[in-house]
Amino acid sequence: MKRLLLKRIIATVGESINDTEYTILHDLIERMDELQTYSIREAAKNNFVSTSSISRLCAKLGLSGYSELKFYLKNQYEFLHENQESPHSSMKKSALLLSDSLQQNYTKTIEQINEGDLEDLIKLIVDSSKIAVCGSGISEIAATYFSQRFQIIGKDSWLVDLSAAGGIFINQLIKTQLMVVFSRSGESYFVLSKAKIAKRKGITIVAITSGQNSPLAEIADFILPIYGSPEPFDVSYNVTSYNSIVVLLIDLLLQLYMETVPENWKN
Repeated sequence: MKRLLLKRIIATVGESINDTEYTILHDLIERMDELQTYSIREAAKNNFVSTSSISRLCAKLGLSGYSELKFYLKNQYEFLHENQESPHSSMKKSALLLSDSLQQNYTKTIEQINEGDLEDLIKLIVDSSKIAVCGSGISEIAATYFSQRFQIIGKDSWLVDLSAAGGIFINQLIKTQLMVVFSRSGESYFVLSKAKIAKRKGITIVAITSGQNSPLAEIADFILPIYGSPEPFDVSYNVTSYNSIVVLLIDLLLQLYMETVPENWKN
């Protein structure tokens, strides 16, 4: 059970956890029975690190401090333990675990989005007469979903064809004011090349990504960060909730847009 808990946490944050932080997490989880009385100074001493190293780990997990980290670990451990002993089938156990992970990570995603930036983005979508939407691989599915959802309510949005010749793409950019780019890592070559061309044309770039320090994030005017790892799987091949969160975020943008211009989409 403790091993499963460790795997779940690593699946959430992926490569952002270094070896030292992994050791700290492993130590805390192994001491689950005494965790509530296990002080940060004891943890630092036993793992040969400073207390600031533990504080940085808390920040990477989206937690306010060591006390919240202990509560989080205890709560997650008890949740896994209860579901392990429940009469549900293995399918239902997996569904519950995925649902729990989605809920937590979606909440953390929303918490790290600046509300002022989000309001500015919605205004930009409202004011843009033509929107390009771009993504490759799995992210192309999210881009298609975004494009079609806004098309349904009358917004002129078009899906970027990554295989199209450069001249065709540039012609399609005419009258486009905004490009929404989906890329989990923010490092996809094909997506980046299209985004850079659009940027040179003076088009505003919105990046929806987990790679907040990625090349895509560097050129973006707006970033909607998805909480979690920029990698699709952790070392145990557990699926993360990234794709589900992206869909929920698109629906949130659509809802905010319709609340801003209700008279437009109802006609």
